[in-house]
Amino acid sequence: MNDSDRRLVNDTMTVMNALRSDMQEFRGEMREFKQQTIERISTLESDQVECQKNPSVCSTARLLESHIASHTGQKSRTVSIWAVCISCLMFLYTLFSGLFKRS
Repeated sequence: MNDSDRRLVNDTMTVMNALRSDMQEFRGEMREFKQQTIERISTLESDQVECQKNPSVCSTARLLESHIASHTGQKSRTVSIWAVCISCLMFLYTLFSGLFKRS
């Protein structure tokens, strides 16, 4: 083994040691990321369970409840009746136009 071979082996060992330390740092960062992800997921799951048990805690449920409460009046009933009538008329028009176009 000559001098250039020794330098090459020394450089290779230096690079391998540097890669080993980088890998250890990377593994530490991945463990930290995994731990943070697990905490976030567990928080989301607990919030979801709480929302299912007590809907007043969930903001979406509160918004839905207020939306439903605002549509419980005579005006919304009238609009609903008109919507049903128009839908039925459009169904009949489509049905008759389909029957007459075939003949």
